[in-house]
Amino acid sequence: MRATEVILSVLLAASGATGVTLDAPGHVVVEGGAAVASGGVPGARWAIADWRGRPLGLSGAFGGDGNATLPSLPTGYYVLEAVVSTNRLATLAVVTEPKCRAFDHESFYGVDSAQSWLAGNGMFECPWNGGDTYRTVSDLIRLAGVSHVRDRLSWRDVEREQGRMGLGRYMANASLLRERGILVSDMFHDAPKWAGPRKTPSDLAVIYDFCSRIATAFGDCVGDWEFWNEEDIHFAPEPVWDYAAALKAAYLGFKAARPDMPVLPGALCRPVDGFYAEALFENDAAKFGDVFNYHLYDPLSCVPRRIATLHAFLGRHGMGDRAIWITEGGTNLEGHSKRPGVKKGMMAHSPEQELIVAELYPKLQVLLQMAGVARNYFFSFCANNEANGRKDWGVMRRDGTVKPVYSAIATMTRELAVAQIVGEMEVGDGLRAYLFEQPDGSQTVVFWSTSQVDLAPDGPVSAVPDFVRTLRLRAADGTYRLTDTCGMRSVAAAVDGMLVLESSRYPSYLSGLRGLKADIPARPCGKAMPYRPTLDEDLSVVVRAEFDERDFEISNHKTRAVMKGDSGRVRVVVWNLGETSKTGIVQVAGARLLGLPSLPFALGPRGSLPAAFDCTLSPSDEDPAEGALVLSGLFDGRRSSCLHAPFLLEKRYLASLVRVPVAWRTAEDWKRNTSARECRISWDEKERAVRFDVSWDDPKADRWLYPVHALNLPHESLKDACMVEFEVKSSQDKVENDFSCANLMLCYGEGARPDRCIAYPPPIGGWERRLVSIGGKDNLADVKAIRIGANPKGTKCTLWIRNLVILRKAK
Repeated sequence: MRATEVILSVLLAASGATGVTLDAPGHVVVEGGAAVASGGVPGARWAIADWRGRPLGLSGAFGGDGNATLPSLPTGYYVLEAVVSTNRLATLAVVTEPKCRAFDHESFYGVDSAQSWLAGNGMFECPWNGGDTYRTVSDLIRLAGVSHVRDRLSWRDVEREQGRMGLGRYMANASLLRERGILVSDMFHDAPKWAGPRKTPSDLAVIYDFCSRIATAFGDCVGDWEFWNEEDIHFAPEPVWDYAAALKAAYLGFKAARPDMPVLPGALCRPVDGFYAEALFENDAAKFGDVFNYHLYDPLSCVPRRIATLHAFLGRHGMGDRAIWITEGGTNLEGHSKRPGVKKGMMAHSPEQELIVAELYPKLQVLLQMAGVARNYFFSFCANNEANGRKDWGVMRRDGTVKPVYSAIATMTRELAVAQIVGEMEVGDGLRAYLFEQPDGSQTVVFWSTSQVDLAPDGPVSAVPDFVRTLRLRAADGTYRLTDTCGMRSVAAAVDGMLVLESSRYPSYLSGLRGLKADIPARPCGKAMPYRPTLDEDLSVVVRAEFDERDFEISNHKTRAVMKGDSGRVRVVVWNLGETSKTGIVQVAGARLLGLPSLPFALGPRGSLPAAFDCTLSPSDEDPAEGALVLSGLFDGRRSSCLHAPFLLEKRYLASLVRVPVAWRTAEDWKRNTSARECRISWDEKERAVRFDVSWDDPKADRWLYPVHALNLPHESLKDACMVEFEVKSSQDKVENDFSCANLMLCYGEGARPDRCIAYPPPIGGWERRLVSIGGKDNLADVKAIRIGANPKGTKCTLWIRNLVILRKAK
């Protein structure tokens, strides 16, 4: 069962691409197969080194036609170099013939291919398979031994006219993957225009019907469906209770078509100890998702703590036994790309950056399994650039070839796809070792020496030194298989009951062991499981509430309705997504809501119009200034899920707080913190405000401005603080004066990364007051500084800030 995959990929020499191409798609050849390189300089000599640049004594020359047949190589990742210049011509690696491998659809190891969005329309060069990029990507995923991928679907794209679906490339990719034994974890967002003006439609019947139809259409090509993406940021700008209602309709639609298929809520990407996650699950989201879904891009040093917060969150909401899936797990640690890519405007990783990602990949997978994560989809498989082309994400390059991380994936799936983690072994300072159990009872140890990649609190890291250390493990005398990160194999011998191994920054796999014990057990994974309604529950009734924007402002990161006056208009809509008619009432808690019928009313079966009521939120004098409006249905004696909408009576609330002025008035009260080339901080006498003037030379630059105000402690302490108030305005060299986002950031230390970001409406051309809620579970007394700013879309921006005040609860 030993096999070799050969991956040859064109890299960029200092003067640009070499033009050397292999006849194998993606430059991937299975063990024993031949690979022919073409496009070389006739007569020019080449040599092969291993993936770390060490010569192997293998060489040859291109023939008169510029072609060369490469030698058969054992598992590994190699570099084809020009002998004279030592320019890289191509890279070469090795993995297992898929027919000899176990394809376990419950395996931890997945990739986020996003191929329906990223593999078409000239996103990468493909001189193979007649230019069929979808087939090429599907083949490469299969060769890597990955059994499930995450793909994306656009609702707007597949149903441009209501009732007429065209699944096109989405079905083509799902079918290609299924033919190769690979299941899709699919996700969609972007509602079509006909579904209404909102990104998350208010018509729950439309959501239900679409989800039911696509689940039926894709059938067993899709292993699970995920509703929406990163709803806690801009993908779902509506209030959290609106997304929750849409999730309920989507879940019911998916389950109507495929009752046994796991359904996931959209992945959260912000910390779960903030407002949004708590508010979402106060809306009974736990009853409408079989898996907890999260996106993770933290440095390795932060991963255990981050996953621990997810477990704690699930425990608080009665989901301690629910599986955690990381449906996007990637890294920013290598930083922005350093080399021009083959596609104009798209930068590419340097060879050193590629090795940082290859080092990180297996470490991240082990740490996640150790922390009790059931599955991870590494982001992203296809060539993909963000940050105006400067951030290179892909496992693939834009010339269609693959990076060393591809070989790291293929090696890990070969060594551990069907293994179970046991735990961590204590093996000495600077060393890490993790024990896995194989189905046949044998054991595999994954080990490495720690580097900046393990320890850095933030990125980017560069020029990572490799401290080679000695690892000693007890083992029965004999020989054991040793495999490095990229799949190169060797033999390790135990003598007198001891294995003595060299450990580098790149993880290695030691296989064939028995009888070892872990010192720190891995946390058990939860299960993908549906919520089982009790006999007195009816989850097919869903209640929505629409807060009139004339009376309310949505704040606190889409989690609170702020009422400006003494009362406010609220429209309550009750949907029946079940198959039978029902009779009942809407129950109200938390506030006085006038306008709901006091007598039972009827709801027709699914397909009927919902019941809608125009109501008024009219708090009494005794009601508190902040609370939550809670609505639920009681129909035919059974309870629906609840709508939970926190609200704030602004006039009453502000009157109850103590105002603490902050020293904001001079340029010295602020510290520069911006990506701009030029930044000037000054006092603007006319505006009676601090003024920040910034500019960027490169219109493709990642533009942000977040000046820092160090708190004057203890006077400006945020202990007992509820809000930060300030006035702000802006101007740009764009008529629209628009921003990607605007945030107030809380900083507990001196690190470059803020500890918490809280969005507020971006500044406009005239003065406006901003009230930003900062309450929560954080220890606000430990905050050392705040940052206030935005991400402008122009290349010149002026930001003014004045009247900065901390609002505290009265003692």
